[in-house]
Amino acid sequence: MKKNLLFTGLVGIALLFSVQHSFAQEDESDDTLTRKIDLEPTLGKKDYDDHGNIIKYPRVFGGLTFTRIDWGFSRLMDDGSFTLGEENQFLKYKKASNFGFDIAQFGVRFNDAFKMYVSAGFEWNYLRLKNDIILDTEAIPLAYSLSDITYKKNIFTSTYLRTPLSFEWRGPRNHHGHRPKIAFGAMTGILLKGTQRFKSEEHGKQKFKDNYNLASFQYGAFARIGFGSLGVFAKYYMNDMFENSPNQENLNNLTFGLTLGF
Repeated sequence: MKKNLLFTGLVGIALLFSVQHSFAQEDESDDTLTRKIDLEPTLGKKDYDDHGNIIKYPRVFGGLTFTRIDWGFSRLMDDGSFTLGEENQFLKYKKASNFGFDIAQFGVRFNDAFKMYVSAGFEWNYLRLKNDIILDTEAIPLAYSLSDITYKKNIFTSTYLRTPLSFEWRGPRNHHGHRPKIAFGAMTGILLKGTQRFKSEEHGKQKFKDNYNLASFQYGAFARIGFGSLGVFAKYYMNDMFENSPNQENLNNLTFGLTLGF
């Protein structure tokens, strides 16, 4: 899965940087054309016109896309603390990461500076667990057992269909045609699957799929800030990471990192 995601990310980045240069619409203030790179490949109507035509607002846009590629870190928060409580020590991790992207969008640009849109995509969250534990695929609430095998890798992954609602502002262009951008909004997600992957000398690579009592529906808030098509993001999930698991109440996820195609 990790190799597939890496391949997807690299292909996406290559696609973003291989799209042809386009020209922005004419700047009436100095009667010049500003050249920019279109880093949002979209099949459908864009929120701007790349043929030099005058745009009439409000402008509805939407279609298939490949953008807002998030790649960063995750931190578990146990009752507001980054230190896991005694009942959640089995979830201690060496490192945690988050990866996601949008594949569809629909929205309205109200003027040159402000737009609102809803999008859909996929998101993965990875926990590289420290302990040699096996999560129980049948237990409710969440349960685990200790393994007598020393794992080289023990990775717990959640996969969600994400659907954020975004409000985005952009400032004036600089002399290169790039703009500062700020976006914020609410996000929701539907659980697609949970996965635990192992790698050991005894059994090689193993993979098990289940929902592992992961929240079937997640929700939270996010913010992005950037310049041009690059930026940083932060996302906080307000829901408990697991459901029907009293010992994991108030265990939330915080992610932050870099965004490409913003």
